[in-house]
Amino acid sequence: MPEARRASQSAVDPREAMLQVINAGFVSQCVYVAAKLGVADFLSDGPKACEELAVETSVHAPSLYRVMRALAGVGIFCEDAQGRFALTPLSEALRSNAEASVRDWAILRGEDFVWRPWGAILESVRTGRPAFRHVFEKGPFEHLRDDEEAGRIFDRARRSISGRTFPAVAAGYDFSGIHTLLDVGGGSGGLLTAILKANPRMQGILADLPRVVARAKQELKAADLGGRCRCVETDMFESVPEGAGAVILASVIHDFDDERSIQILKNCRQAVRPGAKLLLVELMIAPPNEPHLSKLADIDMLVLTDGGRERSESEYGALYEAAGFRQTRVVATDSPWSVVEGVAV
Repeated sequence: MPEARRASQSAVDPREAMLQVINAGFVSQCVYVAAKLGVADFLSDGPKACEELAVETSVHAPSLYRVMRALAGVGIFCEDAQGRFALTPLSEALRSNAEASVRDWAILRGEDFVWRPWGAILESVRTGRPAFRHVFEKGPFEHLRDDEEAGRIFDRARRSISGRTFPAVAAGYDFSGIHTLLDVGGGSGGLLTAILKANPRMQGILADLPRVVARAKQELKAADLGGRCRCVETDMFESVPEGAGAVILASVIHDFDDERSIQILKNCRQAVRPGAKLLLVELMIAPPNEPHLSKLADIDMLVLTDGGRERSESEYGALYEAAGFRQTRVVATDSPWSVVEGVAV
């Protein structure tokens, strides 16, 4: 270990550092309040007092001030000598129209259908079963289907994160040899749009549930890609469309246990010829003691899903082998997500 790093570590009071970790939940809930109220949007044209912000957001001004003061104390917003608040580089990312906005993700993480299961995380650790089902007596996908507002919040949050992931995948993996790419569970078509735009000669097929495909058709048409991409209604647990030279699934397999993941991949194998590529866009579990988003996202899967998990390279290799593919390599992207490549055997 370099001397400078050793010295900096020894200067940290472990108790104070641990308290900062423990208290981080306070900050995230305050960020949720600011994001939900759209405070950063109201500050886009300059500093404002909490009384003015309270009128615009229809909340109690003294209480809002206490939240804003706490956030300013950690560099999210800035309070001036007149008690007015302004944006900082951190809170710029909470503006809804910011290029790399994380507002929708902040809202998702503060909603009760996320924090209530996380509050019951001990139930998952004790039993191995999802705390979400313990709290709501149904799975997360059922909940998002039944609660339209929760579904909209989830969809917006996923799109906000995808805005960083999809361009990185399109740029980080060489798709040039693929004539027709099938995106299974492709949602509203964000990933396929990024890849098709980066590869003008490629054709696309988007496969998802009927309610999702309807939105994807509109999104692809708006991106002027309707002529290069067809949308197919399908249930990936039953079958996937044939006719593609490669199949891609982004943040799909991590939602499911090994048995259901293998079923999806087997259906993909039945739809392609030997030698066709299978590409999974997923977080890759980092080596021991290395910090990485994948390790916390894995706990999200434990708490929220029925058996979902983030996996290591070898664990994906085992899924590939069980489904009739051979894993060939893992391609890192300019994001926390990687592309796991395999070929049909």
